Amino acid sequence: MATLQAAETTELDCMVKPEMYVELSSPVDGVLESVLVETSDLVQKGQVLAKLEASVETAQVNLSRQEASVIDIIEGKKVESEFSKRNKDRFNQLYKKQVGSLADDDKANTEADLTRLALSKAISDKKTAELKLKLVTAQLEQKFIKSPITGIVIERYAMPGETVKNRPIMKLAQIDPLRVELVAPAALFGQITKGMSAEIHPEKPANQTYQATVTIVDKLIDPASGSFTVRLALPNPNDKLIGGVNCIARFNFPSELPTANIKKITTTEPSLLKPRDL
Repeated sequence: MATLQAAETTELDCMVKPEMYVELSSPVDGVLESVLVETSDLVQKGQVLAKLEASVETAQVNLSRQEASVIDIIEGKKVESEFSKRNKDRFNQLYKKQVGSLADDDKANTEADLTRLALSKAISDKKTAELKLKLVTAQLEQKFIKSPITGIVIERYAMPGETVKNRPIMKLAQIDPLRVELVAPAALFGQITKGMSAEIHPEKPANQTYQATVTIVDKLIDPASGSFTVRLALPNPNDKLIGGVNCIARFNFPSELPTANIKKITTTEPSLLKPRDL
């Protein structure tokens, strides 16, 4: 018969891992011009990590910016339109007084309409040029590969001069927060809940204690192992902690677990310690 082990706290084996891994690739095909980071470098979200060759896109942006910034044509059309309107008003008054001819009045009205349409077209052309500038600017931005996370560079796959078609450029890992994963015996099901805090004692750095928060608790118990998986978020703002190390998670509630069962889960069947993907 299994004996009971009473304790003021509950300790479980765990592992500290990066929160996520990202294999960074390019949204467009192209040739890699430069890689701006090395393996193990810290990177910030939004930081440019690599550049593709973009001479054509750069030229298109410069041309479109010039076209979108031209205001002389619009100003000239405004002057013409205002003059035509004043001229039309004068001929209208003369015609009403039966001094001017119908032909001159009609000509003035037509010229006013044409200059008004020309001004409208110039304004429309400028808006089109501005939209084109946004388009080519977006196309140029795609040549700059930015980090989607704050983390570290795990591995580089591509070198300058190589194509990025259908291949990742580098692998990143998010290390703030880190992820703590553990397998708990079924006897603790319901005692560990989302939002609960736990003390984490990692192997490295040794003799240090950190606070983590439970983020996910498995809804099912694995009948083969009699256990369920738990995930915690471990803040790492100063990058003092590293991923890939074992740890002890200490929960602030007493446990009375069968000693034989604890041994079975933590020692005699180490394969059961591998958490399932959550």
